[in-house]
Amino acid sequence: MNRKLKSLTVVGATSVIALVASGCSAGTDSGPATAECPDGVVTLSVLRAENSSPTDAQLEAVQATSTCVEFDVSEVPFGQLAEKIAVTASSSNAPDIIGYDSPDTQSYASQGLLLPLDTYLPEGWYEDVAEATLAENSWEGNVYSPGMQQDALALYYNKDMTDSAGIEVPSTLEDAWTWPEALEAFKTCQQGAGEDITVFGLAPSRLGNGTPGFAYRDLLFARSAGDPDADEDSSAYKTYWALAPDGSSTDGWLNTPEAIEADLWYQALFNGPEAVTSKTGLPNALIDGKACFDIEVGSMIGTLTKADPDFEWAVSPLPYFETPIVHTGAVTVGVSARTAHPDVAAEAVVAMSTGDLLTEFSRENLRVPVLKSSVAEIDFLNEYPYTILVGEIQEWGQPRPPSPSFTQYNQYVTEALRDIAYGSDVEDSLNKAVEQIDPLLNR
Repeated sequence: MNRKLKSLTVVGATSVIALVASGCSAGTDSGPATAECPDGVVTLSVLRAENSSPTDAQLEAVQATSTCVEFDVSEVPFGQLAEKIAVTASSSNAPDIIGYDSPDTQSYASQGLLLPLDTYLPEGWYEDVAEATLAENSWEGNVYSPGMQQDALALYYNKDMTDSAGIEVPSTLEDAWTWPEALEAFKTCQQGAGEDITVFGLAPSRLGNGTPGFAYRDLLFARSAGDPDADEDSSAYKTYWALAPDGSSTDGWLNTPEAIEADLWYQALFNGPEAVTSKTGLPNALIDGKACFDIEVGSMIGTLTKADPDFEWAVSPLPYFETPIVHTGAVTVGVSARTAHPDVAAEAVVAMSTGDLLTEFSRENLRVPVLKSSVAEIDFLNEYPYTILVGEIQEWGQPRPPSPSFTQYNQYVTEALRDIAYGSDVEDSLNKAVEQIDPLLNR
């Protein structure tokens, strides 16, 4: 699907960082000179996933600051985005601006598909941005995307059920449950057992393909069993990071004793007479009253608000074993390394990723922005339940292990965790993942 944005209507924005004069520089696809644009109008091509950033509203807000820039938008379903980027970003017809999933930053940067943006970032940006965003969107000392929004998992629950069961659920990061404490609550709240469960303690995962194991969620069990402050040679330290810092190996990082123990515990959630969740998907289990608790992303707040279920719901921080941790990562925007208009494209991306434009986009879309200054300006983000998500992102947030081979890492770790949930030997499954991943890291 393609369309050209020419409207200058501002949607949900009061002001943005103005594009500098180079935003009207001439290029191979510049239009004729006009009184307003003596160097012509530059048309930037944009590739994005459907219903994703950069949105029409964001692009129109950028246009409002420079009438010498237009956008030609092409979009594909999210599931086809990575393939489309792989085909087009290295071609002679590469898009100027790319919306993509931020965990892929190092992959695209290492392939030379993205333009470094350090020289375009505003003063104070490095101090303002969430640490996880900086780590996730950097490669070999350069920033390849400013990021826009972040997300995190939290524990959502049916407060009517927990109140009835006499369960007091924490509402601050300081009081967050450990996983053993959470498990006791799951067991207490669950109704029925074995084949006769009518209300699960914990809803089956809806993330990924809807089966257990999706690394964004389920790798956190093992990582939380580690300790980033432990000795760097210790297995506790390596468990937390789940990948060598130089990206060279998962052996001794993904399959540590701590990870094995945590994943044995994780496996028991699905298996045996005291199982508290299902290996089979159950869409909308929390909303439909078929589960007491659910591990979900931040958009679940909006989903529950819109659904208006016939019970009171609430949000608690994600539990942990030894160290609190949540995975970050969301759709972000970068500039193609092959763009004919690097200054124009980079300044457009930075404009929509900072300042008032970012703040208003986040406010309108109920998302947590990557900049702390924007968070401070949005009232609802400083009130419960959004304070849970904001606190997790800023205090506990870590990117999924960054690597140029993230796609393969994510795939094999997810497969291993899914097999573990289905009952496979834990140590064998983790070792198999290591054997699959490590050769790819060293190609």
